Amino acid sequence: MKSIIYQMISVLAVGLYFVPMLIVIGKKLWSAVPFRLFALYWLVCAVANLVEFLPVSTAALELFTVIYNLFDIPLVLAVFYFSSGDAAVKKFTKIVAPALLAVSLVNCMINGFTADALKYVLGIELLIVCGVIVWEIILKLQQIRLTGHAKGLLLICAALLFEYGTFIVIYIFDYFLPGTSSTADNFLVYYLSSLIALPVAICGFLIKGIKAPPPVSDFMENQYNKSIPDYVRG
Repeated sequence: MKSIIYQMISVLAVGLYFVPMLIVIGKKLWSAVPFRLFALYWLVCAVANLVEFLPVSTAALELFTVIYNLFDIPLVLAVFYFSSGDAAVKKFTKIVAPALLAVSLVNCMINGFTADALKYVLGIELLIVCGVIVWEIILKLQQIRLTGHAKGLLLICAALLFEYGTFIVIYIFDYFLPGTSSTADNFLVYYLSSLIALPVAICGFLIKGIKAPPPVSDFMENQYNKSIPDYVRG
């Protein structure tokens, strides 16, 4: 029964990863850079998670997981670099993203491409990415008036914060409380977090896709112009 539930949840979660890109294409949001990049990020996550359903060995799956973890957080930080409108966030992510990737690669070259080699680097990366997400959320909330664009990004940031907050919990159980939970349990929590976070992010994409009505002043002016006969307008 547990295996059936796990399979259902994992398939649903991976399916949701494709939805943001489908919304970007369907709602013609490709020109909105932040939404395009976040959709591409979740598309990469979808493709990466499909590997679990392929008939590969445990060793190959572990190696792929390590490589994925190497690039995951630097990739998210790069997305924030191109998406954020704040100069300080852009400067921070521009420095930190390549630095974390370089440190992780050197660390794995020295200690091997294993999960244990990422123990401390991954912990630092999770704290940094959560800090950047909270930073962006605070900046959005400080705006006097939230546009549809800002509301959409705020929901996306909230979804990412929930996901990476859950990753921190999984990280603690995996590295510092071994034996408390199995690998299958950790993956189940991982997919459950995606099932909760992705619908929130999808709402953000949908909000961006809703065309805002014209301002009241413009609407009244248009109505006034319509009421004036053509011969009066000249």
